[in-house]
Amino acid sequence: MIAFMAPLVLASGAASAAPAPQEQAQEQEPRQPVPIPAPLPIPQDKASADTTQLPQGAWAPIVTWDGRVLQEPDPAFHPINHEENYASFRDVRDANLWTKLKYIPIAPDVYGTLGGELRLRGELRPGERFGAGPQDDDGNFQIRARLWGDVHIGRQDSASLRAFVDIEHATTSGLESVEATIDEGRADFNQAFLEARVPIGSGEIKARVGRQEVGLGGYTVFDMREGANTRRSLDLVRVIGKAGRIDGGFMIGHPVTERKGSFDDATNTDYDLWGLNAGYGFGKGAHSGRVEAIYVATDALRGFDSVDPAARDERRTLSLRLAGIDGRWNYSLEGIRQWGTNGPRDIDAYYLTAQGSYSFKAPWKPQLGLRFDLGSGDKDPNDGKLGTYGPLFPRPLTYNGDLGPHNLTILQPSLGLAPAQGLSLNLSMAGLWRTSVHDAVYSLGGAVIRSGDSSDARYFATRYSVSGRYALNPFTTIGFYTNYSDLADAFKPGRDLFYGATYVTFRF
Repeated sequence: MIAFMAPLVLASGAASAAPAPQEQAQEQEPRQPVPIPAPLPIPQDKASADTTQLPQGAWAPIVTWDGRVLQEPDPAFHPINHEENYASFRDVRDANLWTKLKYIPIAPDVYGTLGGELRLRGELRPGERFGAGPQDDDGNFQIRARLWGDVHIGRQDSASLRAFVDIEHATTSGLESVEATIDEGRADFNQAFLEARVPIGSGEIKARVGRQEVGLGGYTVFDMREGANTRRSLDLVRVIGKAGRIDGGFMIGHPVTERKGSFDDATNTDYDLWGLNAGYGFGKGAHSGRVEAIYVATDALRGFDSVDPAARDERRTLSLRLAGIDGRWNYSLEGIRQWGTNGPRDIDAYYLTAQGSYSFKAPWKPQLGLRFDLGSGDKDPNDGKLGTYGPLFPRPLTYNGDLGPHNLTILQPSLGLAPAQGLSLNLSMAGLWRTSVHDAVYSLGGAVIRSGDSSDARYFATRYSVSGRYALNPFTTIGFYTNYSDLADAFKPGRDLFYGATYVTFRF
């Protein structure tokens, strides 16, 4: 319990001044543009999952040397740090410490940027994996520290080069169950890449090679794993293009084999992948949206059931997504189709997710939401086909990633509230079903939690979640998350699962 409460105690003295960090919501609430203030009015990335409403117009605008006022400059804290752009700080007058760190002049048309993050989190995990395997009932304490920097050579309106490095150090103490690499990873290169950029008219093309985080679309195919103690990166060659409202790219490479020691993570050459993505934005402001497609081909050793051993899995994944806002409505629809081979079996799998919400103009700004997920399961283990949906690098369904979307059907209403400036709360309840009663229940990593023959029941559990976050200042956020899953009687003996966390995050 001491570990669980420690971050909130520390947060009471964590005041400083500078832009609000993002503790990415893992319940995948509907997204909307969210401004995050800094010492200057800096809009937050529109892909953010955070729904906290922070004050507008509370900060002085950026003023350049020639008197121009930049109402919507590029700089902002993004879910992926290398997507931040501080080139406009070149002309900032009366720079403070933060703007000086974000734009460090080195030579004519050469500048550097420094950033970092410290997250302290206490956890309780009784009933992990619904009681299967080693358990930890008295809590643990996690520390994640990150420091990153880059060097830009060239101006925004001409060809440029960039080198980016992000070092992450993550530790967990007091965990008596399974300590995985998502909990512990000593100092290592989370990201390290070189990038060349060429502007073309109003667009640009980037070529990037090296270790990098990838987050695309609804984060159902590629996610950077913010909720875990260690984030996820891939070793890739990427080509990224943008022209007006159209963007897209190509990637080829491998995931990273994560280890717990220092500077020992390595390229997983036994897992090949390549992919394409394209997107188009339409509309404007409160009536806007985006359509996008992602195609990924993977070749890896993996298994998806409790009967057959892992086999060579050559999988093709195609995702089509539509998302947007229409006044007070917020929506996202995504369909994923998978095919290929897993050993001698043909793959025939799918995943559907739909999310929608409506924001009311009322005190506390209530937002009612509904989410539906449908991940396919294997209908017959003896028919020579594999019907289990196999996610690639997804965002967890919950903050703690207790279950994977394999063979899982979810119906989840939710309520979001903003009782005070900078404070957001979210409550949800979800019913969890096995899509196929002949297939297992899986963890996010694909491990079997309950085998396909453990019960003939479809309904697996009821999940209740309550979370909240508060921006102490533009740099510091405190929050909590709880998740209680009531296991259905048909799948007992076993334990109900409870996860609770409090955290404080500082980012600059």
